[in-house]
Amino acid sequence: MDRVVVIGGGATAALAAIRLAERGLRVTVVEKAAAGNGSSSRSNAGIRAQFGVEATAIGMMYSEWWYARFHDLLATPDERRQPVIHQNGYLFLYEDPDQAAPPWQPSIRASAAAVWERGQRYAAMHRRIGLPVELLAPDAVHARWPHIAPDRLIGATYCPTDGFLEPHIILGEGYRRTRELGVEVLTQAEVIGATLRGGRIERIETTRGALEADWFVNATNAWAPRVSRRIGGMPLPIAPTKRYLYFLKMREPVMSAEAWAGQPMTIYGLGAGRGALSRPDGPQLCLAWAHETPPEPEFGDADQDRIDAPFHHERGIENYGYATLAQLADFAPRLADAGGLAATTSGFYGMTPDADPLIGRDTQQENLIHAAGFSGHGLMHAPITAVLVEAILCGDVADGRVALPAPFERHSITLATFDPGRDFASSHAEALVL
Repeated sequence: MDRVVVIGGGATAALAAIRLAERGLRVTVVEKAAAGNGSSSRSNAGIRAQFGVEATAIGMMYSEWWYARFHDLLATPDERRQPVIHQNGYLFLYEDPDQAAPPWQPSIRASAAAVWERGQRYAAMHRRIGLPVELLAPDAVHARWPHIAPDRLIGATYCPTDGFLEPHIILGEGYRRTRELGVEVLTQAEVIGATLRGGRIERIETTRGALEADWFVNATNAWAPRVSRRIGGMPLPIAPTKRYLYFLKMREPVMSAEAWAGQPMTIYGLGAGRGALSRPDGPQLCLAWAHETPPEPEFGDADQDRIDAPFHHERGIENYGYATLAQLADFAPRLADAGGLAATTSGFYGMTPDADPLIGRDTQQENLIHAAGFSGHGLMHAPITAVLVEAILCGDVADGRVALPAPFERHSITLATFDPGRDFASSHAEALVL
């Protein structure tokens, strides 16, 4: 029986360990702190199949299907079953170029026009692969979601199977299932080195002792470059980049409780200076924006929750929290005016040059597989990542492709799309990074 060590304590590690244990392998999960210590537990928790890279869109169709059947697939006891996916949909709002900027700012107008053309092209691809994406006119958007003003819009795309997840349930039940399957879960065990021989890792050294195995999986996402370096692996082009979430506490209701809970994840424009998004989070509204922050390759665990002054909602109104809220106000003024910013949280994205993950064999050590660099999408990628890791490790790859399990037999994924050693200068970059 082959032995596998999965390094990392997030959702990717848990779901990969489950698939490998179900395959009959002897699996150990190693985490330097506690399970869920990293980005999985700090995620905005969105899940969507509306991606620009076809392989990712197909993989997310599978992930949405898998999460909708999470408890059956993980044999969760009836008394523990709570929803892990809310399929409220993802609504991408596209700004009318004439509204995006005055005539003397043609570059901003051109950006708005270009992203709408791209959005329509992506929607055609999504429908071709079987994703139920709708193209909506501005009045149709307002009719369905009255809090969104139609006058700034040129159109929208909406997919009802998209939505958001419950990370704490996924992590809790995921690690419950790993232990039921006989997986050893070692926490407080940081990887500090490795013994190498002949292009293979013989064992890794941790702060709780050495672990020998036939295979090793680096599922540490933003930490993956340093882990790879410590165990003799390839340099990984992953930039740990801080991202922030804001929470709007509502002073007055703007819709019924049912309509509030059913709001889609909404993206308020995708042109220059746009990209803020919101979703309901209990009685509050969660806001985010993929703003520019410098990579922090040597970040520590405590830095995950460090709120820098330009991003803290309590440090005056000249910060990204209020800039995010201002974007919301442009498209949904009633919603923005009915609440006030009450909290800021943060975590790290593991950004890659093309915003696609690294899933595949290491170029230095033949028994090392990387599953990291999800550019903010690790939680939603976890089910399909587990499928790909299993296929690579167990030899279920034909002509460089992995056939998906039922009921997605007609789909397959080309592993070259996610190869850690790919040529990023010519790779198909993901445009929808949020």
